[in-house]
Order: sequence, then structure tokens, then C-alpha cells
Amino acid sequence: MSETNEFSGKVVIISGSSSGIGAGIAIQFSKAGAHVVVTGLEDDKVAEVAKQCLQCSPNGLKPLEVVADITKDDDCKRLIDLTIETFSKIDILVNNAGICLFSTIDDINIAANYDKIMNVNMRSVVYLTHLAVKHLEKTRGNIIITSSVASRKIFPMCFLYNMSKSAVDMFTRCMALELGPKGIRVNSVNPAAVNTNIAIAMGLSRPLIDQMFADQEKSIPMQRQGTPIDVANAVLFLASDKCSFVNGSNFFVDGGDAGKVVVITGSSSGIGAAAALQFSKSGAQVVITGRNAQNVSKVAKECQKISPKGLKALEVVMDVSKDEDCKRLIDSTIKSFGKLDILVNNAAKGGFKSISDPNIMDEFQAVMDTNLRSVVYLTHLSVEHLEKTKGNIINVSAVAGIRPSALDMFSRCLALELGPKGIRVNVVNPGAVRTNFGTAAGLSKPQFEFILNALGKSYPLGRVGESIDIANVILFLASDESSFV
Repeated sequence: MSETNEFSGKVVIISGSSSGIGAGIAIQFSKAGAHVVVTGLEDDKVAEVAKQCLQCSPNGLKPLEVVADITKDDDCKRLIDLTIETFSKIDILVNNAGICLFSTIDDINIAANYDKIMNVNMRSVVYLTHLAVKHLEKTRGNIIITSSVASRKIFPMCFLYNMSKSAVDMFTRCMALELGPKGIRVNSVNPAAVNTNIAIAMGLSRPLIDQMFADQEKSIPMQRQGTPIDVANAVLFLASDKCSFVNGSNFFVDGGDAGKVVVITGSSSGIGAAAALQFSKSGAQVVITGRNAQNVSKVAKECQKISPKGLKALEVVMDVSKDEDCKRLIDSTIKSFGKLDILVNNAAKGGFKSISDPNIMDEFQAVMDTNLRSVVYLTHLSVEHLEKTKGNIINVSAVAGIRPSALDMFSRCLALELGPKGIRVNVVNPGAVRTNFGTAAGLSKPQFEFILNALGKSYPLGRVGESIDIANVILFLASDESSFV
């Protein structure tokens, strides 16, 4: 999804970019038109990656090469100073450098191993961030930290690495809170198994590494190991303007829309409509759904206008809480297009009730039927078609409430179940977004606006989200660039 020159004029520092994931990130940023700073311990490897970056840069931009040991404060300072001296600014800092060591608690070298891992994986991140903040504030830039699934999943003899990555995730969230008001976004990517030279650096033999990754592939829903490009794509997305409302996230990477057929429930307004418009811009065939025929028709007309090929959207007026309507939606899609590539379960119903409300159970049933039961049933109906296209499912959840908790767990369970069928399942969890959701739930416009303004002040970025913010995340998760997410 990263267009050529999308990062034109941007200055990007990537620590640990002389090999592996860091090199992949540097190359992708170069392809997107950025000035990159390549760093590492070995000058020949730094030079090799810099050469690759120069070759793939659309404007032939020469990277800045800095041989540095990020465990040394003087080298960290030199890295930042040289970047400012060369480019006069910093837009993006990617704290990517990391190491892993095998160690047990009774290891005689435990203290030295602890210091080594924490100095690379955590201390350098803190110090480089400290040095870069004053420059990033001027450019309203952002920071991306390469963490790991090891921040939440334990591995034998790797407790030091696990601890360091858990610390990185918490640092990410704390910095998002602290730096958001300065206009600086902070996020992390958390890759699973990616075959780089980190295992060789740990002392493992190539046959053992190959066997280890082969065994891990069996437990990964997508049944393949990740590549540096998988992680790099996530980094570029998080660094882009498309992700301007994503802050403090830990983006797990563990597991092109032209010609794709996309069903989006609740797409006659709000987030669903924005997603439909973005998919249409990307050349997809979209299916617009909602209960109000006029609103459905209006969004469908807008989609056709912005479609590069003038593709007419399929309009389906329906109620997702009714099984027969769900079946009609899928049947109509297959009849019209012969396939289904992407299902976006977006429809949702809100309401304000206390536990003592006499109508609580009626409201509970109505909310759960729309927000959760319909997701389960539509997914059930879609699986046979998505398996044929190796498609994917995106569920729009939220940051709070009973339904989001259940939907998040459903998404994780389905990712495990459907991954072997080639179907990816992900969930998007928006905070407050400026849509008609509040008024539909019974609030007046002034009441809802008051709530949105109050919430915006409490967010690190100082604003609530817009529908386009969420739509951009949905498109990325649905794209081939997110094939390991």
C-alpha cells in the first residue's frame, strides 16, 4: 500500500538496519522516497544495505551511513547529531536494534547477560528516544519500536528477552501518552517468527534454525514464517499519515485490492461508509449494506464516482440481526460477483442503559444480536467462499464494553481456526470516532458533541478519531502487505 514517494522528503533513522528486519525497513522506506539513515556495528554490512537503498530509491537518494554501537551513549548522540547535520531534521525514528540470548536463572553469567540484553533492547531505545524527541516535536514525527510476540508469549531459556520486550511494549504506551500532546505518535510492531540472522547470532546452527522455523510454522495459523518485508510493511503503515490516529499500539505481525469483492456491513454511514469509499478508490467491488435504502444508495453512488473504473457497488438493504437477511446478503454477493474476498463485520448498535433499567434484557438482546450474533453468523456463511479466495475477515470492535471483549476473543479464536484454510482474521478497536453512532443511540447532537470533545481532550493526540482513520487501518489489514498479520 506504500505508494512511491509516499515518504518523499522524510528523514528516517533505523537502528540495527545493517541486516534482517532493519534492512528490510530501510529498503522499503527508500522505495517510498525517504532519506534513510542506515546504522549497524559492521561497516561493510552498513555499506551493503545503503547501496541497496540507493538502487531502489526513486530519486536516487544516497543514505547516510553511521557505524554505531547503540549501547554506547556517545554513539547514540553521534547518530542523532550526524542526522541533523546532514538533513537538518528527523521525521521518523525506528528503534529496531535487538538481540536475544539463551539464559536460565542459575546461569553463572546471568548478570552480564541481563546487562547485555537490556542495554541493547531497552536502554538504547530510551536514550535514542530521549535524544530524538526535540527534533521529532518540530516535525510532528513519530517513533516505531520493534518489539516481539515474546512480550506476551514465553519461550524456554529466553526470559531475559521476554522481559525486555514486555518493557518495550509498556514504554511504547507510556511514551504515546507523554508525547502525543507534542504531536509525536509512538507505536510498536511485535513480529512472530522471522527468519533473520538473530538466531545465528545466538549461536544456533543453520540446520537447527531451519528445523526450529519448520516446527514453528506448524503452530502459526498462516502456516509460514514471517519475512523482514512483512514487518517492514507494518512499520511503513504505522509511520504513514494513513495511521494518524494510531498511537500507543502494539501491532502484532504474527500470523492491493483491485478486483477484490468486499462486503461491508453497516456501510451506509460512518466508519463503514468510509471503508467502502476507500476500498472503491483502491479498485475493489464493494457491497454496501444498511437498513436505510436512501443512505445505502447515496454511499453506493459516491463509491461509483471515485472508483478508478467506475465500478457500480452492489446495494443490499438489510438488517444484520435477521438470519434470512444475512443469507440474502451473501447469496446476492456470490450471484453478482461469483466470489467473496473480504468480509468487514462493521455493523453495530449502541445504547445507554444501567443494570437497573427495567428494559435491560431487551436492550441486551438487541445489542448482542446486532453486534455479536450477526458477526458469528455472517462469518459462518462466508467461510466457504473466503476459503476459495484465501480471503480475510476484519471485525470492527471498540476499546471498551462487553461486546468488544467477546468480539476480540472471537477474532482470535477464528484466526487460529481459519488460518490453515488461508483465511486471515483481524480486529480493529477504535476509540471515540466522530460518526452518527451517538445520535443513533439516543443522544442529541449537542450532547454527543460534548462527549466527543471531552474524550478528545483526554486522548494523547488531543482529538477523537474520524471515520477515515479507521478505514485506513481496515484497508491495510485487508491488503497483501498485511499477509502475515
